[in-house]
Amino acid sequence: MQRSTFLRAAIGALALPLCAANAFAADYPTRPIELLVPYAVGGGTDAVARAFADTAGRQLSQGMVVVNRPGAAGAIGHQEGAKAPADGYKLTMVTPEINLAYLQGIGKARPQDFTFIARLNIDPIVLIVPANSPFKTLEEVLAKAKSKPGEVALANSGKGATYHLAAVALEEKTGLAFNNIPYIGAGPEMTAILGNQVEGGFATTGEAGNYVKAGKFRLLGVMAAERLKDFPDVPTFKERGIDLQLGTWRALAVPKGTPPTVIAKLKEVAHKVSQEPKYQQFFSNQFLGMVYEDGDRLAPELDREFKFYSDIVSKLQLK
Repeated sequence: MQRSTFLRAAIGALALPLCAANAFAADYPTRPIELLVPYAVGGGTDAVARAFADTAGRQLSQGMVVVNRPGAAGAIGHQEGAKAPADGYKLTMVTPEINLAYLQGIGKARPQDFTFIARLNIDPIVLIVPANSPFKTLEEVLAKAKSKPGEVALANSGKGATYHLAAVALEEKTGLAFNNIPYIGAGPEMTAILGNQVEGGFATTGEAGNYVKAGKFRLLGVMAAERLKDFPDVPTFKERGIDLQLGTWRALAVPKGTPPTVIAKLKEVAHKVSQEPKYQQFFSNQFLGMVYEDGDRLAPELDREFKFYSDIVSKLQLK
């Protein structure tokens, strides 16, 4: 009898935390939610995050606030997001740099530290120069790099980040060398290119598209299988004999261990946001590639991407 009473009491005690967690999740959210961006204000990831937070905040009773944590190719922000309490009050806009930073020994966070809610965006990388640049074509950039090795100054969004990888991969494909200049995000990088502090840089049309349309940047090449519909006159790198197809993406995630009911709520919100015409129009206006993919579908792709980047990092000795 005493043994039976003890077991019932023990089982009841174990069930209490679960019941409390479920009750907590049922009331979610009861305070504002933070959306952590691992990059500076003004870049493509920041823009996607703010568009999402603005739309999602109108659906949530407590709203959503964007917080920027730039530095170390996104590693600082990714690490903070991975280590946050698993309660749904700190989300992270995860990018491919989570794999790249880990592989290069820059960061400790990995995709396995998160549960992914949804992927919101995919874009190919492009090469841009200021509108007053003497470079009119990709070939002219390569020709100068050949005649003056290591002197062509090309900006990227941070050492070890995707845009830096694009520059290094181009060097490897062509046998050339550039002067690769890192910034703490694509926003500061765009400022540097606008100010002619560098000769050009790597980004996506999400950061550079409006500058191109406004006549402030010239777009020289796209690292994609096909030309972009918004910039049909710009050739792909492959058309120019350089088989490079690299890009970036942005996905919404929460720390591993977040209650299933909270994850379900966030997935519901993310799906509703993707249906909003104003949100969809934002992506079109900013030349960003909008997608909506449930987070559960990302795991196999992240595994493939990890292997792809692992091979590149090893081959190019980037660690």
